[in-house]
Amino acid sequence: MYIDHVGINTNDMEATLQFYCGILGMRLVRTTRTPDGRRHYNVEIGGGNAFAVFDGAELPTASERQHVNHLALPVDTPEEFDAAYQRLKDHGVAVTEIIERGYGKTFYFHDPNGIRLQIELKTKQDVDSSEGDPDPVPYVHTLLQRA
Repeated sequence: MYIDHVGINTNDMEATLQFYCGILGMRLVRTTRTPDGRRHYNVEIGGGNAFAVFDGAELPTASERQHVNHLALPVDTPEEFDAAYQRLKDHGVAVTEIIERGYGKTFYFHDPNGIRLQIELKTKQDVDSSEGDPDPVPYVHTLLQRA
């Protein structure tokens, strides 16, 4: 296994994009919305990895630590996906229902430390589009003009 992406939370998508894409020079590869309407942007961080940035999160106070939203672990075959799901259930690990996505399917669970993990199976080509959010934060327009 390898990490496909790391999900991070923000309550300021504009500042997050300016930091990662503007200051650090990473590439915005996708904008979209979650089923509940929050922004979900993917930023390519190199080496085939990405940040999946989720807007609308409540950030911790100054005395609390920030938490990663999730780590995504891809599998290569439907058999591996089904086996991972069943193995976790057989070991008493609480897993979400299987979620159908545009690129395939996924489910979530937590490790013993409370870290949220995602198993994903890509069955379709994942089409990158930085124009998937109908109402993006202003910095997206700046990035699209540069492309």
